[in-house]
Amino acid sequence: MPRFFILLPVLLLGACTYHNSRSSIVVVTDTKSVVENCKALGQIDGQDSSQAIMPLDKTRDSVVARLKIAAAEQGGTHVFATAADIKWKGPDTKGTVYKCNP
Repeated sequence: MPRFFILLPVLLLGACTYHNSRSSIVVVTDTKSVVENCKALGQIDGQDSSQAIMPLDKTRDSVVARLKIAAAEQGGTHVFATAADIKWKGPDTKGTVYKCNP
């Protein structure tokens, strides 16, 4: 049992996701009209195995952060995903990446 308490901070730190400047400007939305005039780039998933031990509000934050990072890696500016809803309770962690012109 004591080993678990030693490993717990390591597990929680491993679950952290950090934005860079590109991912910080990505918008995650659950409003289809925001992305209706944008070009779809593909599907992504914000799921992570460590989310099973995280509180629900932290899980949502983690999913949104992972969606932003994945979208930025594909050159997207927006993600359409149900996780954008503040009332999101899972389990859907997928989203569609869009490139919208400014």
